Amino acid sequence: MSQESQRRKVLVAREDLVNAISSFARKRGSTLYSYLNEILEQAIRAENLGVNLRDALDSYEILKANRNANQVIIPAEVLTAIVNKISEDPATLNTIENLWKEAGKWYGEYISIRFRENLKDGEKLLKEIEKLLKEIRWELVDLVIEPEGNGIRVRGVAPQQSVEIMKMISMFIEGVLEVFGYRVERRNIYKGIIDISFTKTTQP
Repeated sequence: MSQESQRRKVLVAREDLVNAISSFARKRGSTLYSYLNEILEQAIRAENLGVNLRDALDSYEILKANRNANQVIIPAEVLTAIVNKISEDPATLNTIENLWKEAGKWYGEYISIRFRENLKDGEKLLKEIEKLLKEIRWELVDLVIEPEGNGIRVRGVAPQQSVEIMKMISMFIEGVLEVFGYRVERRNIYKGIIDISFTKTTQP
C-alpha cells in the first residue's frame, strides 16, 4: 500500500454517533479507526453496486423477515406447475388462496410493528407498504399503490405470470392491506396484471 493511500484525514461527525460506533468497535475487539474504515469501505462498495447503505440494510431486514417467516424461494416454473395442478380442484385452490392471504396478513402485522411510527401518516405508510411488497414479491416488475376516493388502488405488473399466479399475488396483497383496515371493492386480474381497488373500513 502506498504512502499516499495510508494518509489519514479528520472526519467530523455527531458525538452520539461517534460514541455508538466506538462502543460497537469495542464489542468487536476492534479499534475505532479500523471499524470506521470498514464502515466507509462497505459504503463505497454499496455505492459501486448502485445502492446506498439504507436500501441495502432495508433489503437485508426484509430478507431476514422472510427467513423468520419460513419463506422459501421457488422457481417460477415450479410454482406455475403447482398452481396449474391445484386449479383442477376448486376446494384445494380455495385453501391455497386463503393460505396466501394469511401469509399476507403476517407481513401486514410485521409492517404495522416495524413501521408503527408511520401508522398515523397514511401517505408515508402506503409508501412503506409499496416498497416492502416490491421487495418480497419478486414476480412483480412494477407495483403502484395510490389514493383513490375513500380508499386506495393497487396496480401491479408481472408479464410472465399466469392469471392463476396473479390471483395468488392479489390474495397476498389483500391480506397485507386487510391488517390496515382495507377491504376489496373491485378486483381485476389478468395474465400479468392486477388492478385492485380497496375501501378504508377501520383504523389499524
